[in-house]
Amino acid sequence: MRGILTSFSAVPRVPRKIGNLFERLVKAFRERPAAPLAAAQNGSDSERRLSFMLESVPVNLWSTDGHLNVTFSQGAGLNLIGSSANDQVGMTLYEILKTRDPSVTPLAAHLRALQGELVRYETDWRGRWFETRVEPLRSADGAITGTVGIAIDITDRNTLYHALKTQNVYFAALFENAPEAIAILDDNDRVTRINGEFTSLFGYSTAEAVGRNINELIVPPALVEEGANLTARVAGGENLRTESVRRHRDGHQIAVSIAATPFRAGSEPGKVYAMYHDISVQKRAEEDLRALLLVDELTGLPNRRGFITLSEQALKVATRGYRDVLMIFIDVDDLKAINDTWGHLAGDRALIDTARALKESFRDADIVARLGGDEFVALINVDSDQTAELIGARIKSRVDIHNKRTERGHPLSLSVGAIRAKAEGAVLADLLAEADSALYDQKRARGRAHATTRQIAALR
Repeated sequence: MRGILTSFSAVPRVPRKIGNLFERLVKAFRERPAAPLAAAQNGSDSERRLSFMLESVPVNLWSTDGHLNVTFSQGAGLNLIGSSANDQVGMTLYEILKTRDPSVTPLAAHLRALQGELVRYETDWRGRWFETRVEPLRSADGAITGTVGIAIDITDRNTLYHALKTQNVYFAALFENAPEAIAILDDNDRVTRINGEFTSLFGYSTAEAVGRNINELIVPPALVEEGANLTARVAGGENLRTESVRRHRDGHQIAVSIAATPFRAGSEPGKVYAMYHDISVQKRAEEDLRALLLVDELTGLPNRRGFITLSEQALKVATRGYRDVLMIFIDVDDLKAINDTWGHLAGDRALIDTARALKESFRDADIVARLGGDEFVALINVDSDQTAELIGARIKSRVDIHNKRTERGHPLSLSVGAIRAKAEGAVLADLLAEADSALYDQKRARGRAHATTRQIAALR
């Protein structure tokens, strides 16, 4: 027979409901008349009360004399193990247990009760689990005359307990081994638990994280207001899914996706289950893709899409500063002839050489791009009335230096057209069209050494 035998003083207090039931049943047993015949004749209240309790709950109540002969056995719990009231009366515990081994749990408990101890244990009896209490049975003068025992069926409770224990083990394993960083927060946004991935992602140990406000722990200072707003939304019952940036213990920032869910455990205050997934690689890939979409692969300059994106922002900045802008259109002369005569590789080299000469001719703050084919463009903030001429001269100088230093078999030649306008009210497409027109004016006037500049009143 399996069981766990423990001295009453060495075990936790039994649950209040079960403890009260033990006390009531044992009290009723002690108050029952000593002579069953008298009880039957008088209809003792205590006897009826005891019988009612024993028939109403899955318990077994028994008593033995000083030689462990069973003198009383009753209770609805007997039905659960295939027995009935008083079946075992007259038998000894040795016969019932089929052993005289004093280490067997039930027998050991009764022997200790005969020595004056109150003993409690759990035991498996015929496939059912019982929580059992055995204590001395005393006469009116206090002498120990036997034992009284009570067992309550806890099979369902044990089944539920083990199911919950198993569930908790599964949860703990899932929590700790989850590929996402997880933090559980209390109703004040303080961390109550983290998993290993949280430590890996953010660098905080459990001791460092628990008790800290999550927004103070991993939210960058610039995003504290955003973090507080997010936690407030979840505390209000929202299941949150978003992307943001969070801070590592060493200060570097991490792009993360955040999934947060509110939950409540019984009557406890609401909590938050927050998961963080590192999306830094994904964000870098998106940035690389965005760069590929905005950059000309051959020259490394922004392409048409990139130029439009950057220029629209630059026009807004220039408008706030009440500045003029200069749109410059550049064309590679005779690119088709170079391709036809020297091959497309030579044509690509001419485009790369042009990009290099333009980069060296403009400031870092200026926007220089390849629109496509043999067309390049630049947008700059105007610093003086001579900007167009200065830029044109600088481009010509860089091209001349290139032609002197590089033997390509053909000279590099560029045509340049420019249009100056006030940034306020300017339309990028109009600036491009006017600069393109100025370029073709320059092509028709090859003899001019400087870039053609035209003022367009409509764009001022």
